[in-house]
Amino acid sequence: MISAFSSATTDASRMIARQQQAAVQNAVNAWVNGDTNRVNVINATTGAGKLRTVEEIRTDYNSRTTSLARLNLVSGYLDDPTKNHFFSSTTNSDKIKSEALTATKQFLTLPTWASGSYPQVQLNAE
Repeated sequence: MISAFSSATTDASRMIARQQQAAVQNAVNAWVNGDTNRVNVINATTGAGKLRTVEEIRTDYNSRTTSLARLNLVSGYLDDPTKNHFFSSTTNSDKIKSEALTATKQFLTLPTWASGSYPQVQLNAE
């Protein structure tokens, strides 16, 4: 009976870990897609703006050299409880943690965004 309870708890933590990975991936996607439509520079004379290219956005993302710095960059697209949970649980800037991730001995990373691809959020085992 205890084994079944323990297994159910672990399964629930794994499910939450995958949901957290999806939430961060959605935040990254929203940041990338939202950022491509943001005006980068406003011309003082005409008031017209220049849209940032995907390469400029990728360079901005990659200029943040740790997973935590990249999470901070996209954190505006996370709800406050999720954002606060990650920031209060993460002590290593290359391993994004939460209680569920810790319980399943996992962590998230936001690796370098390669040219010609899309930024990914990876779920890793300790």
